[in-house]
Amino acid sequence: MQLTCDQFVNNIKKMKKYYFPMAIFTPALQLLAHHPRYFKHLLIKKIQFRQRYRWMYRQSSGHAVVPAPLVYKLILTWKCNLSCRMCMLWGNSGWKKKNPAGMNEEMSWQVIERVFRQLPYNASFVLSGGEPLLYSQMEQLLSLLQKHKTFATICTNGTRLHALSKALDGNPYPTFLVSLDGLEPENDAIRGKGVFARVVQSIQDLKALKRPPYLGIQFTVRPDNVHVMRRFCKEMVKLGVDWILLNPTWFVSEKQACSYERFMQDRFNIMPKTHLGYLAPFPIDKETFIAEYEKIRRDRWPIQISCYLKDPESIYPFIDDPQKLIGNDVCAKQWLRIDILPDGTVTPCVQFPDMTFGNVTSETLPDVWNSPAYQRFRSVIRREPLPVCSKCNNIYLYDANRKYL
Repeated sequence: MQLTCDQFVNNIKKMKKYYFPMAIFTPALQLLAHHPRYFKHLLIKKIQFRQRYRWMYRQSSGHAVVPAPLVYKLILTWKCNLSCRMCMLWGNSGWKKKNPAGMNEEMSWQVIERVFRQLPYNASFVLSGGEPLLYSQMEQLLSLLQKHKTFATICTNGTRLHALSKALDGNPYPTFLVSLDGLEPENDAIRGKGVFARVVQSIQDLKALKRPPYLGIQFTVRPDNVHVMRRFCKEMVKLGVDWILLNPTWFVSEKQACSYERFMQDRFNIMPKTHLGYLAPFPIDKETFIAEYEKIRRDRWPIQISCYLKDPESIYPFIDDPQKLIGNDVCAKQWLRIDILPDGTVTPCVQFPDMTFGNVTSETLPDVWNSPAYQRFRSVIRREPLPVCSKCNNIYLYDANRKYL
């Protein structure tokens, strides 16, 4: 018998007094205890991803008709209220900063409604920007998630979380990945004075809700904050967050940039520009990274702490051989997730949106998802990844060998 979500949650509540003390020993049970609906969603998603991976690897080419996406990433707006130094959009080398055309554009409500009408079972969203909480219709979007019982991960700098407290109370479907890059001195040197205190206060306010949302923290590891990785994790656990992601700064070397430009010109007749937002040296102390990461791995934590680099020593090829893929050799994301920009344009990767395949304001999602241009792109990357793929989080996030939810 298949349980409905409400039946599943009710059964978990009945078991609570007998089994939930065990939650302190395992992150999975901690997640189940505090966010049972989200736990069930992730469990089903894991199965769906496995099925899609098997389907994908059975295909002999990139030209098969791909089933509907399981994840929809919406760039709601390019706008942001911060200018973090390493940001590929508005940072020191940001490609949007150098070409701010359309910076105030945001996704139309018609596009969002159109996407919701075509969602498959247990599909989910990633809502991003810019800063997605600057989106003028965010509260309506949160209500739409609740109406459709659809989960979304909202990637935010956290400075405007306080404005959503009322809209989030009793709504389990919005989840958050908040960016903090160290303790107060390190974070504020990168993101701006007073940002750490504002974000921490917002997190505390959300955690005070009767039913607080699932909330993760993304720590972008940089040369100036690598030494506080473990202390940062301890402070975030005290704060009551549900997950921590340690994310080594994405960077592109000069050699990598030249290879990417030749690749895109030769294969697709496109002169790319967005990779320049990542073009910067990354002189991180590798030994400090390894020491901090190993300490974190040795400790017992009540929540999941993840890193795109599965082993501490992977920092060596990550830095010394930037074009080397660590783990995956195919971007499976292209068979799992569709990325839509604020004007409705579909791109294969929002990290490097140099190529587009259509627009959902004038075309149907299935037509764009399986357009000849997208099929050709999939066919190319099955044979050889883009030279910048090694520095894109999608290659690690959509990994068929991931062990965790």
